[in-house]
Amino acid sequence: MKNLNKIFFLILLIIPHVGYCQNEAYSFFLAGHVYGEPGVENEGVHPPFKAKYEYIQGREEIEFGVFLGDMVIWGSNAKWDNIDADIEELGIPVYKVVGNHDMINGEIYFERYGDITYYSFIVKNDLFIVLDPNIDSWNISGDKLVFLQNTISENADECDNIFVMLHELIWWEPDNIYSDIVLNPQYPMDYRDEEINFWPVIEPLFNNLENNVIMCAGDVGAASYASPFMFDQYDNITLLATGMGKGETDNFVVVNVDEDKNIDYELICLNNEELYCFGEFTDYIISTNNTSNADGNISVYPNPVYDKLYFESDTDLTYRVNVYSNTGELIIDKTIENQTNVELDVSGLSLGVYFVRLITENQTINRKIIKI
Repeated sequence: MKNLNKIFFLILLIIPHVGYCQNEAYSFFLAGHVYGEPGVENEGVHPPFKAKYEYIQGREEIEFGVFLGDMVIWGSNAKWDNIDADIEELGIPVYKVVGNHDMINGEIYFERYGDITYYSFIVKNDLFIVLDPNIDSWNISGDKLVFLQNTISENADECDNIFVMLHELIWWEPDNIYSDIVLNPQYPMDYRDEEINFWPVIEPLFNNLENNVIMCAGDVGAASYASPFMFDQYDNITLLATGMGKGETDNFVVVNVDEDKNIDYELICLNNEELYCFGEFTDYIISTNNTSNADGNISVYPNPVYDKLYFESDTDLTYRVNVYSNTGELIIDKTIENQTNVELDVSGLSLGVYFVRLITENQTINRKIIKI
């Protein structure tokens, strides 16, 4: 059985390479931390995700999926048997991206699926690159870096979109624009080098390309304190993360690619009858939380928010803050006078989507936030 799993996984990597010059629409799903709630040993994938199998199967355009790491709480043949059985039940190919939990007893993974933890494949002229930052404390270095450089140089000119799959949010730094994203590891600096090579080495490899590059991670959404997801776009780069395990905010993502290679993202709720209970994924673009206008720069963060929402401006400003429910009810009405840094307590709000309106002397700014 283990040898059959290894053969099937290798075949899975080879088949999609026939995809050049096929400009056809297709969809796939992304699911992070599919073993679910930390400390709970499920038999297979997170039960609320498995409950969405019928939905996935009912969408014929979804051709495959990607498990973005932490598929099992720790490695054993029994746990991997359960994962493989759940993939078989789903009935479409699923590509595996290893996370730190998957590499506990990693020799079992290697015995079953081979020692391939970074690889590439092509689907309908889109290039998919799977990376494993676990090998070198979140760095892409050594043979992995050579593999990445060669894969880009050999395929970027021929392919359209480039999707990069990995477990860790290697663009996160404790002092950059993504520092407000709370990762599943409570102390991420214990797992990574103090300085890693994403921004000086890896990001420029992609930012210099003509292709749209979408980097997808799965190390959020499980721990009680963790952010449920993230989304950002700048230049030709999209950064996103999705995960499950903490409860009401569990989610996965469906990516739709049309014939013209335009990309649309669906953020799917696992524990709500309303599939799109979080609204549009693109509403959570982090870079646009920094708004430049006639009054100066105003930053609104974090989003999603737990208890405190912060407003920062580069000069003293007077403005009005209105917070509305998703049904249009005015929940908070507050006037800010001549301040640069403001803290708004939203701990009393119920989980859900809200709309924030900032009314300055010269402009009205609207933001959608999610309370978790």
